[in-house]
Amino acid sequence: MTKICPKCKTENLDSATFCQNCGEELPKYTYNVPSSEDVPLKSKAKSGNWWSKQTTPVKILSVVGVCCVGLIVLILLVGLIFPDATTFNLDTGNTPALTQTFSQAGLSFNYPGDWTPTTVQYIDSSSSIVQSLGAFSSTDDLALDVNKQSMTETVASAKEATKTNLKTIPSSQILSETTRTVNGLTVYEMVVTYTDSNNNQVKSLYVVTGKDGQVAYYLQFIDTPSSFDSDLSLMNSIVNTIKVQ
Repeated sequence: MTKICPKCKTENLDSATFCQNCGEELPKYTYNVPSSEDVPLKSKAKSGNWWSKQTTPVKILSVVGVCCVGLIVLILLVGLIFPDATTFNLDTGNTPALTQTFSQAGLSFNYPGDWTPTTVQYIDSSSSIVQSLGAFSSTDDLALDVNKQSMTETVASAKEATKTNLKTIPSSQILSETTRTVNGLTVYEMVVTYTDSNNNQVKSLYVVTGKDGQVAYYLQFIDTPSSFDSDLSLMNSIVNTIKVQ
């Protein structure tokens, strides 16, 4: 126990009457000065930042959350920079990878590497001269016939001429028509059913594109009605790679 001088704050013996340092008269009562060991731990704790106070699981969850947010932001940025994702050749699900490139007469597109050249039944697009550029078939009997027509009309008129010609075939039926943009090109699509020369039922995706007043390209995907829906994603993947010089 000690006595604290009220004047100079010097510690004196409990029995002292006057301060041994300045001579000031000391109070009659003693004061207990707590040591640093007696100070509660809570008051001694240093105030750290938020991160240092968190447990390991919380830190792990925080890092994972930040990574997820960063990935979402990256995907959004890619979507803004490349709005036409159809220009990418990606192998998704059961759709074969488009590893081969067709390039002829100003037209190019990608197709599966296991496709082989073949001869398929072609429905003439119009009474004008149409040049055959090639034909392919897959291992599951999906076929593709590619043709070109030089013209002075618009691609839209070439599509209408094809549509008119299809309607003249007694067994044909146009099930749907769509128009979309692929790599800056206007692409016209028609889903058609008909009976071929061998009396087989056929379901076909007919694609018309090109450059107004110059050239029209015709891509006819020929399939069986039972396989058409499952093969449609592959057809669309091929169409999405079409480019015209």
